[in-house]
Amino acid sequence: MPVVLVAFVAVFVVLRALVFAQPRSEGSGEGGSAPVVSEARSDSRPVEIDLMMIGDILQHSGVFESGQQTDGSYDFDHIFSHIAGELEGQDIKVVNQETILGGDVAEYSGYPAFNGPQEMGDAEAKAGFNVVLRASNHAMDMGYAGIHSELGFWKTKHPDVHVLGAIDVQDPSHGSISDVYVYEKDGFRVALLNYTYGLNDFPDPEGAVSMLEEKHVRQTMSKAKEEADMVVVFPHWGEEYHTEPVDSQRKWEKLFVECGADVIIGGHPHVIEPVETIQLADGRKGVCFWSVGNFVSTQIDDENLVGGLAKVTLRKDSDGTCSVARYSFLPTVTHKGLGANMTTYLLRDYTDGLAATNATAYVSNVTCTPEWANEFAGEVLGSGYNAEDCSLTVDLAKAA
Repeated sequence: MPVVLVAFVAVFVVLRALVFAQPRSEGSGEGGSAPVVSEARSDSRPVEIDLMMIGDILQHSGVFESGQQTDGSYDFDHIFSHIAGELEGQDIKVVNQETILGGDVAEYSGYPAFNGPQEMGDAEAKAGFNVVLRASNHAMDMGYAGIHSELGFWKTKHPDVHVLGAIDVQDPSHGSISDVYVYEKDGFRVALLNYTYGLNDFPDPEGAVSMLEEKHVRQTMSKAKEEADMVVVFPHWGEEYHTEPVDSQRKWEKLFVECGADVIIGGHPHVIEPVETIQLADGRKGVCFWSVGNFVSTQIDDENLVGGLAKVTLRKDSDGTCSVARYSFLPTVTHKGLGANMTTYLLRDYTDGLAATNATAYVSNVTCTPEWANEFAGEVLGSGYNAEDCSLTVDLAKAA
């Protein structure tokens, strides 16, 4: 082979090796604070981030007692066993751990001032949840000691799970309540924010909990817009047991949109509320889940047993354009039984046989049959709800 041809082949091999040795971007799921610039991607493939959230985890005494084992330890895997399949393939998996997991800071207690076993957090992490909401009206039920104990638990035992909405003021490295968490996947950055309307009159002079206060909301959302491509807000808001949003929710929704929110997923009312496509500040379409209700509790009314699983797909196109591509809402039903029979099902999997044994361990007149729950979900969610497959699904990408 001529010398010139040999040299040419050698140079080609070296150049090819250098090109294919460049690192590829992978979804890390790690937060970051560096500002992001939406730049065109080097290929035409969009990046999608799938996010899901379940409703309130209320550790009433019947809930935490369901996890107690014969040796005195606790295991709560049964709570999530029937929705595990819905977490598969999701990037951001959010649980609203409404009540404090203070562990041994005090005796375990239910309503009105909660304190629960931290093994509930173990079960949440094992199920696959990687974001926990901590800003709720029960965040200060056990004071700063409760927050310190719970955040220490997450930091030590499950460091890959990110907690939103509260900081540990007893830890010198706690950071600021104004910090913004950003999830990143292949250069697509999504900021997540959590706020609560109040703290049940418990004082918080050190500012450990993220509050629905306009100055704080504007400051953190402005920072989120600087650091991320899209913004998802999780407000703890509204009126308990109302199946329609109240005026205060509408006021905050307008402010969130004004400040750049793309998605709003709310909790606290303990019942489901409508899901609405909303007009964003720049003319694009977003979504507001007014309330996803309860995921597990021992509240006594049928309406409290019906919660929901919210799903949203966020998209960043090759030209840097970001959008809410599609969203869905899957109703769930809490099954109040003893031990591992205290659990939650997707409504589509709930049966008359299960309904016949719901709440047999409690003093309540439950008539939450699958038929009733489906009718209730349809009444709340409106004409977009498909009663045959027990879901509400909207594809905004197709609608565009």
